[in-house]
This record gives sequence, C-alpha cells and structure tokens, in this order.
Amino acid sequence: MAASSSQDEITIVLIGCGCPLRSMGWYHATQILHGRCPPAAKLRYVVEPFYMTALGANVDPVGHGKFMEWKAVVETEHDVQFFASTKDVPVDDKQNRLAIISARTSDNPMLFEGCVKDIGAKTIFLEKPGAPTVTELEQMANLAMEHGCRVFMGFNKNVSSYLTRARNYAQGKSCEITFLHNNNYKTDELSECFERNSEGMLKNMAIHELAILVTYYGVTVETIAEVEADTSFSSCQTLQGPSSGKEFTDFDKLKFKITASNGNVVNVAADRCGGDDSVAIVTDATSGEELVRYVMPDEDAVNNIPTLKDKTPGAMPYFYAQDPDYLELKRLVVQSCLDGSDPEGVATIEIAINTLKVAEYLTPILQEQLKSK
Repeated sequence: MAASSSQDEITIVLIGCGCPLRSMGWYHATQILHGRCPPAAKLRYVVEPFYMTALGANVDPVGHGKFMEWKAVVETEHDVQFFASTKDVPVDDKQNRLAIISARTSDNPMLFEGCVKDIGAKTIFLEKPGAPTVTELEQMANLAMEHGCRVFMGFNKNVSSYLTRARNYAQGKSCEITFLHNNNYKTDELSECFERNSEGMLKNMAIHELAILVTYYGVTVETIAEVEADTSFSSCQTLQGPSSGKEFTDFDKLKFKITASNGNVVNVAADRCGGDDSVAIVTDATSGEELVRYVMPDEDAVNNIPTLKDKTPGAMPYFYAQDPDYLELKRLVVQSCLDGSDPEGVATIEIAINTLKVAEYLTPILQEQLKSK
C-alpha cells in the first residue's frame, strides 16, 4: 500500500489511462511522471477499467498489450499502483486526493460516483464533456455537492494564450472572432474516431469552443438568437465502427455562426482532418477582412514540440501542440487543492452543464441544415 501523503502533497488518482500514445489519460500521467507538474502532484494510483479486464484484452488486444507494457514500467520505476475499479483503491483519509477522470464519456457517471464514494476524492478534474447527457452531468454535480467535492473541467483552451490575445485584440472593435479547431486524423481513421468519440463532434472536439462561448460570450441555450451552418465548409457522414461494427453518424467538418441575444456574434469551426492547431481569427464585422489571427500552439510551444517528440515519440500530434495548456490547467487545479482558491479561467462543472446543453441543442439543428443544403 502506498504511504500516506504529507500535508503539502496532492495524491493523484488517474481514472482511465487508456492506450499509451493515443489517450488523454495516458498523457496526463506522462506529464506528471516526467516531473513537469507542480512538485506537490504525486501520481499514486491508476484505475483502468477497460484494459485491466478481459473485455479490453479481447476487444483491443494491441492497445491492451501497449498498456500492459507501460504499466510494468510505471509500477517499477514510479511505485504507482494499478486497479481495475475505484472500489479497489486503498482508502486513506490522510491523503488530499485529486481524481483525474479521463475515461470514455459513457463510463464517466459511474466512475465519477466511484471517485466521490469509493476513493474519497476532495477535488475532481473531469475531462470534457463530462457525461453523455445533461441530465447525467447534473446528477454528478449534485452528488459532488452532497459530498463536498469540488469539480473542475478539462477545458484547456479556457486558459490558452491564443484565446486571451484574441479577446484582448477584439475588445472595443467592430469585429467577429472565429474559433477554428483542427485535428490530425487521416480520412481512413475517421471510422475509429467516430466510434471512440461516439458522443459526437459537438460534445467531444468542438466542446472546447462551446465552453469558450459559454464562459466568455454569454452563450447559453436560452440566449441563442440564431445559429447558421456554413454548408460550404461542413460535412456530416455515417461510418461503421471498426470494433463494434455499429454505424456512427457525425460531422467530420463543421462551421457555424451563433448570434446571442446580448449582441455577441461568434463563429466556431472544427475539422477532424485539418491539422494540429487551433486558431482564433479576428475579422472586420462589416467587410469580413481578416485583421489578425492567433494560433495554438504559439511560437514557444512549437519550438518545444521536437523536445516533446523525443521524450514521447509517436504520440497523437495534438498532445504536443496543446502540451502547455494541459500543464497550466493541472497547475491551477493542483494549486487550488493546496490553498482552496478558485483557479482563474478554469471551467467548473456548472459551466460544463451549460456547455453540454448548447451542444445537445445545436447538434440536430446543424444536422438538419446540412441535410437541406
């Protein structure tokens, strides 16, 4: 059993590591184990409910093999304990526990309950979108409140420099901002992407941009006055998942404009096969002329990508591109665990609930607009 932590240590329990090089949970663990997070953050336990069961070994034997190889190294070199269930994690009331949940969205409600009831997490870092439905996310928020557990969300773009710079530039000017989010999937990888992210693009990939709209532009379901899809950019298709054989319908590209009742006009675009970056593009509201654009990763982050590739070769490209923001988000949450402060810019579960409501509201509207193009 791992030793009890000191008063200034934050014991991290990672829930949902996933496949090395491909899953966000694995990258969270990698940043912590490489000593890049605040010194107070100590990864002590990993709960992997998929690969540490017969289901994971049977459904994804290649991923299972990679995970087990990684697990053997981490157990030996970092003294981390691995479990298949939150119920198996040793109880220790002396530890200030931060649970990082980075599992499949459909599993999150059950795993979230385990973090609150089984492992005694005092703070939870929940990866977006948090849950498959608004109702489930609201139930999770109520459970956390009942147990005095704070919940922050993994919307890393909320603390990104490109967002801050674009908002500062646009302030007081007659202009519009387009938040463009690119992923680097190949066309023949989209079926696996649709299956693994079966909650859909707006609840998965573009949820970051919707969180920005909710946090900074006053967008909620109640304040949306108009939404219009850019049909020349957007595409929706149905593909067969390679593991399950089931069909999944989703956007592979999408762009739309939201006009809010408070007068704010914001554009969101997402492209699964568009590259590695995210861009904030500021245009003149009258002429449409581009005034300036800010990119994530910025120059410093780009210059650091070769170093990251040397340390973790073969990882998903967006891990390298968004590495500084993942670090900053964990830094803010860990500091909050230490001093009880409200981390500036970090989305709460309440913001996530409103964001998920917007995603659920927009999906059928945009799908219908594309059908009628």
